[in-house]
Amino acid sequence: MVDRDRDWEFHLRSLSASARDSNFSADPASDHNLLPSVRKLYELCKSEESEDLVTRVYPHINKIFQRLVSSVSQSRISNGLIFLAILQFFLDFGEIVLHDADPSLRTFFRSCLSREFADPVVAKATLDFLNVNKKKILTSFSTLLPQFFPLLLKLIAWNGEKFGEIIFKGLSRINSSRVISSTVPISCGLAK
Repeated sequence: MVDRDRDWEFHLRSLSASARDSNFSADPASDHNLLPSVRKLYELCKSEESEDLVTRVYPHINKIFQRLVSSVSQSRISNGLIFLAILQFFLDFGEIVLHDADPSLRTFFRSCLSREFADPVVAKATLDFLNVNKKKILTSFSTLLPQFFPLLLKLIAWNGEKFGEIIFKGLSRINSSRVISSTVPISCGLAK
């Protein structure tokens, strides 16, 4: 119990420092403690099932997310894994803190994944994230996958066939005409 409390306080302080520290203002991902702290606090919130813990962690995680978004274009370090850890927190605890995860998911696809699709670690983590959250994404964010289908197809093309089956399983419930219409501009652009 004491170790868990000490662990909790350490990671919360680390997260809080990263959220406000001007040393990492240009690139919060350069803080090597950030990802482990986000993951550990997520695990603690999940295991404790305490709304109080979630509401204490949320402001720091949200601020880090905003700082990551604002620095993604200048970042020289991969932000993908940190984004995915934060998105998992938003998906699982968004109702408690009244956070709509849809804009955050779209921001990840538009800002981060569009730059890091060729990174095999980020690609695998993204597809694992989509697979784990498949039901929630398909029901609550049903336009997300069709909108970013060309990007997901690009991610699969760059990272091999082994990832393809994961994403196509997730697309089985999506209207095929929406998927086809989203890929038509790609094929028209290639024909020129």
